[in-house]
Amino acid sequence: MQNYFLPPRIEFGDGAIENLGEHVKTFDGKKPLVVTDAGVTDAGILERAITALNASDLTHAIYSDIEPNPTDISITHGVEVYKTEACDVVIAVGGGSVMDAAKAIRLLTTHEPPLEPYYADVGGAERIHDDMPPLICVPTTAGTGSEVSQGAIITDTSLNTTDRWRKRAIVTPLNMSNIALLDPGITLGMPPALTAATGMDAITHGIEAYVATKYHPIAEGVALQALRILSANIQKVYHDGSDVTARGEMLLGSCMAAFSFQKGLGAVHSLAHQLSTDAPIPHGVANAILLPPVMEFNFAHATEKYTEIARALGIDTRGMDSNEAGNAAIDKIRAFNAELNMPKGLGDAGLDEKKIPKLGADAMLDHCHKFNPRVCTEADMVALFKVAF
Repeated sequence: MQNYFLPPRIEFGDGAIENLGEHVKTFDGKKPLVVTDAGVTDAGILERAITALNASDLTHAIYSDIEPNPTDISITHGVEVYKTEACDVVIAVGGGSVMDAAKAIRLLTTHEPPLEPYYADVGGAERIHDDMPPLICVPTTAGTGSEVSQGAIITDTSLNTTDRWRKRAIVTPLNMSNIALLDPGITLGMPPALTAATGMDAITHGIEAYVATKYHPIAEGVALQALRILSANIQKVYHDGSDVTARGEMLLGSCMAAFSFQKGLGAVHSLAHQLSTDAPIPHGVANAILLPPVMEFNFAHATEKYTEIARALGIDTRGMDSNEAGNAAIDKIRAFNAELNMPKGLGDAGLDEKKIPKLGADAMLDHCHKFNPRVCTEADMVALFKVAF
């Protein structure tokens, strides 16, 4: 028996953020907690959200201490603010880290802390119930698609020493926001490097989801369409960040790619999750670097699907056999990386090679590789880190 969960309500269009207050009122909300970070605040985007709330005569509280890789510590502090301020709705205004943090904060407003029992690797979904406050997500980047995903990636610090921190996932359909507001206008200020990193994150989602081992034909179709949209627009927004139409396409493509990974992800994410805490390398950059070697690693187990990926990436596969088309898809990802000025390898991005054995072991603890088309061992993970180094 398969269970498929479709995305929440999605409102898309330039100026969507201006409707924020009215959406809070649809949930009979009186005082939302706005979860955000310093970057969103400095960019002036938070001010737009607050203006929208004020226009609807709503009081609010703000929690802006979200790190680029949110920890269980910051989640605990956010829950304290929610309860102290007597909030009744959670609003996330930010990128993937902010939205994931907001999901975890929302969870602990009605569930007994700490987060430990709710992680996917200990069967946490069975302990999560639906009596949580409404969640509205306003993504400020086009990459993670966290506004429609079932996951929340949190850095677990419970092992006490910083060299043993690792990313863990809370995965449940209840994590999806109640409303996602996709406003391309608020992504116009994204610098080229962030545009590139988040865009490659979304492309990685589409590729890994399409070849993942779960049976989910709906997600497969969405993944391919997401790749068509993303591959047609990522270069445009990188070279011309003011192109609001292309920005909107990237937001939709990111959202679609994130929905598609209900089908699963793969080894790229199990590897990349470790780098955010140990290098640290931005998640999208890590995905971009790791994607070609992992695609090569999986090649014999996903050859036919790589042909479809090649077509979705805009490659004319006429006259190619499946091996040629699959290799062309990998070459296209490398070409994207080169044009988007990605680091040439993990070493160039800042990884200390001595950490690779520990990272390989930690990657095996991550849930994503369970759906990789080729079974992974710890030795494989270490080897993939070295190839990508």
